[in-house]
Amino acid sequence: MPGDDRGLVACVLTLNEERRIGRAIGSLTGAVDRVVVVDSESTDRTCAIAQAAGAAVVRRAFTGYADQRNWALGEIASRFGGRWIFTMDADEWLSGELHRELAAFDPRQCAADVVLVRRRTRFAGRVLRHGGFGEIWLARLVRAGATRYEDRGVNEHLVIPRDARVSRMHGWLEHGDVDSWTAYIDKHNRYSTLEAQARLAGQQGGRGPSVLGAWRDPTLRRRFLRQRVYERLPARPALRFLTSYFALGGFLDGRAGFDRALFEAWQELCIDLKADELRRRGP
Repeated sequence: MPGDDRGLVACVLTLNEERRIGRAIGSLTGAVDRVVVVDSESTDRTCAIAQAAGAAVVRRAFTGYADQRNWALGEIASRFGGRWIFTMDADEWLSGELHRELAAFDPRQCAADVVLVRRRTRFAGRVLRHGGFGEIWLARLVRAGATRYEDRGVNEHLVIPRDARVSRMHGWLEHGDVDSWTAYIDKHNRYSTLEAQARLAGQQGGRGPSVLGAWRDPTLRRRFLRQRVYERLPARPALRFLTSYFALGGFLDGRAGFDRALFEAWQELCIDLKADELRRRGP
């Protein structure tokens, strides 16, 4: 639909992403009608770079990942006329194939409410093809008003309603590499704190994903197995490493596969230690 305004708007959340936001917006240019950056009050050049690349910038104080994303969905629909919204993080970018699929996307011929895309991860200079990171399907293109993000502190995802119609795109969404080990470790240390809080809240008061929801939604399926099976197993950090590196073939990715499996085990240990600390402290 060249020249037509399809109401297809991309949303990118940012906080001090001056090194990566240009790549993200550049990959979206020509594939969507408009790019909107929702910035959590960055103190670097993120907003200036985004505007120079042609994106609209909306600044809002960070109120939590899920709340920020849900606010962004509503803002884009009401303020920017987004009838279809593609969500992306600043450390992600479209492959050539996914760019072509989005550019050719015709809402008038789409019967779905949610479109899944598959993401692959780069780590230590290598695309991971094994270890549980090779192909992850995520809900990223949604009809406005069809869904919302789950209320979760971290690793939040769009939840697919039971009556939603789902389709897929097959081009890759690329997930960025490590820019700085110090920044990477600091970020995942923060994530482990949020994950410990979310895990404890789920154990104390949440039922977690239903069987039906897990069957329909790849993200919820992984979370169902995690909450109902994995989190009840002993020695999870060691199991995380053994599963990723051996059972899921991480060793086939060479040194990067070993390092990533070890990093995941360390992350799991941090989550366990912090969750135990929160239990001792009480509400």
